[in-house]
Amino acid sequence: MATIRRKHREPVRPLQRDPGPWSRLVIDWLATLAVIMVFGLVMLFSASYTTGYLRMGDSFHYIKQQALCMMIGLGCMFVMSYMDYRFLRKMAVPGYFIVLVMLAVTLTMAPLNGCRRWIRFGGFTLQSSEVAKFEMILLCSSLAAKAPQIEKYDPARRVRVTPHTWFYVRVWKQLIFPVLPLLPVIVLLALEPHMSGIVLTVAVVGTILLLSGSGGILTWVGAGAAGLMLETLLSHVDSIPYLQDRLDGWTQDLSKMTDQTVQSLYAIGSGGLTGLGLGNSVEKQLWLPESTNDFIFSVVCEELGFIGAVLIIVLFVLFIVQGLLIAYRAENLYCTMVGIGIMAQIAWQVFCNIAVVTNTLPNTGISLPFFSSGGTSLILLLAEMGVMVNIGRNGERAAQQREAMRAQHEAAKAEREADRASRTIDLDAARRAREV
Repeated sequence: MATIRRKHREPVRPLQRDPGPWSRLVIDWLATLAVIMVFGLVMLFSASYTTGYLRMGDSFHYIKQQALCMMIGLGCMFVMSYMDYRFLRKMAVPGYFIVLVMLAVTLTMAPLNGCRRWIRFGGFTLQSSEVAKFEMILLCSSLAAKAPQIEKYDPARRVRVTPHTWFYVRVWKQLIFPVLPLLPVIVLLALEPHMSGIVLTVAVVGTILLLSGSGGILTWVGAGAAGLMLETLLSHVDSIPYLQDRLDGWTQDLSKMTDQTVQSLYAIGSGGLTGLGLGNSVEKQLWLPESTNDFIFSVVCEELGFIGAVLIIVLFVLFIVQGLLIAYRAENLYCTMVGIGIMAQIAWQVFCNIAVVTNTLPNTGISLPFFSSGGTSLILLLAEMGVMVNIGRNGERAAQQREAMRAQHEAAKAEREADRASRTIDLDAARRAREV
């Protein structure tokens, strides 16, 4: 009787004892992150001590919360830096259903300013959309990495790929299938409503698909069409009153702008080249709404001026470029796509936050990473940074293994050539020896 032999799979442990050696790139990336985090704490304290004293009776209210969440986040970062990426990939599907439950539970919570975005338990709050962004990075990367490639169907490019095969691979497996899990998340976020969460989640998933080559030219065409139609689509959104008010305030007319945008531009303009000095912002004295969160960059511009604002932008650009290099040197395609997704989340949040405070985009609730107050966002971001460290160390280990194998093959090849040379008879030398 024939028996079916199953391939033995080594069990995947959640944590790795040694993810791999530290590369210079990962160390430099962590140094840039440390500078950004310290810079963010200093600016948050400067932007929040007045608000904390007037509203909470404690000038250190916001900075104490942020420092506590940063300590928790650093602990999560340390744990995630040893989390095996194979375990994360294995848990991507169960984690997706957990996130859907969290988003559904969020809809049952009491509204705040007309929105339901936080799960409250005891004295703690959890913003489920932040968890959803991280989960969609893991799941979308896993689905896209498993998608077949056209080259595997036609490795030598000698046989023409049929239209049916091309459609199945390029459209269904590489494009539609990885995006399908995003739809329930978008629906649940729209019910909160949380439009900025939808924008960021869609942008991150789209970036993963674009930079991984999923869908080929179709993905790039779709992204370009979405960019060209963005303003047109936004101008026809009228189902959510508060969103429509913000879109109506997206104008160059100061008399029609929202109060937040007007005060933000005042802060940026009064900062000038060098700023008013650290701690000397006027707009943070309850003139500028959300000065500790969404509009903290305006306070940075007012106190540190154009020079300080450019310095922060350069730091973020350097941080993102270093992170993308870590991702592209990862051990496999899945790790590369996860790294791209994490860095894309940072990049999109920085871009959207700065675009909002400068009136380049309509007013949305998108925070500035590592600067804005917000416990859930900071903890999740630092956990993602731990995943990046794990990807970088595993990538360095794999690179060293490949280099060792290459050196071993070169040594074996040189040994074979030397052995072949030692066995080769030199006819001229043999004739001379014979004549003697």
